[in-house]
Amino acid sequence: MPDSKLSETGSGVNLLYRTSTYLVGHMQYASGQDWREYVEKELQPLNLRIFNPYKKPFLKDVEEDETAREKMLRQMERGEYDKVANRMREIRNFDLNLVDRADFIIAHIVPHIASWGSAEEIDTAVRMKKPIFLSIEGGKKKTPLWTLAQIPHEYIYNNVQEIVGTIKEIDAGTREIDSVRWRLLNKNLR
Repeated sequence: MPDSKLSETGSGVNLLYRTSTYLVGHMQYASGQDWREYVEKELQPLNLRIFNPYKKPFLKDVEEDETAREKMLRQMERGEYDKVANRMREIRNFDLNLVDRADFIIAHIVPHIASWGSAEEIDTAVRMKKPIFLSIEGGKKKTPLWTLAQIPHEYIYNNVQEIVGTIKEIDAGTREIDSVRWRLLNKNLR
């Protein structure tokens, strides 16, 4: 059922202006850079704030790039679990804070590869009742069964390109927001 108040206030032009999205997905067991770069490139003209965990936005932050990841893997091999655990606690805190700050979530998962951070970030967004646009590697038919209980299947997509198209349509006002999960501030307050 469309949310008529959002339809009325959006006026159909740049509805998502200065809203924030967080890009959730694999980083440890599969690279997640390509799809995130695609989303950033495609959605940047909409004037969104896009939080990409490969590009940390905080003044004080913990790097989570490939160099940092390789360092942590070497520390794991040497049994330096305290160092890795302390670093990952910081990363977890920053990343979950970005879920808090986001108006909506864009996620991409590869169902046969574990991604524990992504699972927690998605679960956190579900509990916060945020809009989640989820792409499944291999198509919607590969959706983990548990995920179908978490996220309305209308927000599960075959690929990231479908999500980008949907978000562009919402922003342009050609597709109504059809979820009460959206809690957009008036444009002048964003």
